[in-house]
Amino acid sequence: MNERVLQFTTFLDVECGYAENTVKSYALHLDDFMSYLDQQKIRLKRLRNEHVRQYVLYLRDERGNGSKTIRTKLEALRSFLKYLTENLGLFSRCPISDKEFRYKVEKKEAQSISEEQLGTLLEAVGERLREARRALETTTGKKAFWTKRVFAAWRDLVLIMLLVATGLRISEALSIRMGDIDLLDRSIIIHGKGKKMRKVFFDIENLELDLLDYLEQRQNLDVEHDYIFVSIKSYQPLTARGFQVLLKKYLADAALSSRVTPHTLRHSFAGIMIEKGANIKAVSQILGHSNCMITIDLYTHLSDKHLREVMQKCNPLSMEVIPIEERLEMRKKHLAYLDRAG
Repeated sequence: MNERVLQFTTFLDVECGYAENTVKSYALHLDDFMSYLDQQKIRLKRLRNEHVRQYVLYLRDERGNGSKTIRTKLEALRSFLKYLTENLGLFSRCPISDKEFRYKVEKKEAQSISEEQLGTLLEAVGERLREARRALETTTGKKAFWTKRVFAAWRDLVLIMLLVATGLRISEALSIRMGDIDLLDRSIIIHGKGKKMRKVFFDIENLELDLLDYLEQRQNLDVEHDYIFVSIKSYQPLTARGFQVLLKKYLADAALSSRVTPHTLRHSFAGIMIEKGANIKAVSQILGHSNCMITIDLYTHLSDKHLREVMQKCNPLSMEVIPIEERLEMRKKHLAYLDRAG
């Protein structure tokens, strides 16, 4: 890693308390930028505004990066150059100001899947577990192999259930250690973005008993760390990449889109909770958002099923009679929401 980049990422980690994944992401983006400067034979301390502009064009036209990727790289670069200017005095004035290169990103609706599709996914994982158990019971050899397969399928089922039931980011779920779990309170301390901590509860139907059973199995493993989700190959902590590979297999088993990601499960959790009438502030706190407006902006879209029900119930051609009290109550709720959103 470039020495200046190392200094900056150490600053983000030690003094600013940035999350580990954020620091790694910044390091990758900035190493990429430094490689570009080397290719163009541009010395860092000679960097000018027009060089940044050329870099943006290079990302867009030659690398084919999307608008979101370019904006993320620019945010990392802006912070880096600001640090070099204000903390190390490498520039008399920052090569790019706070108002420059505000790369526009098209707003996309958060992708999610339905409650029924979540059920189909969990059923596919459950079937893989049942198959492994049957193989373990009937095999005359390879007991150790099938024991591991049973544990792996059980781990996958519990992890996906946890994501679906709590809306955790995959990085947050995989960072859970034994010490983060309060068995009496039935809660888990989550270490979120920016090293912010929050609490989620697991005394939820269809989750609690399975999670407790899995933790008991996990305690019997001979491992040198206390992360609860482990790889069966080496008993090292399960990685996000490793889980994504496993998820793709279960999606195929469930005949669901391969585009579904761990973050899709988070979006699905939030959307279903809100559509069922959950308090938006509560959902925001569960998700670890810094304020409710982020939650409102991302997750208050409605499913086709709900839109169809509204159309059928409230349409001018509908024969259904809605009591005046119910109409007034619905109007109050909608006005209150618009007031918060506006």
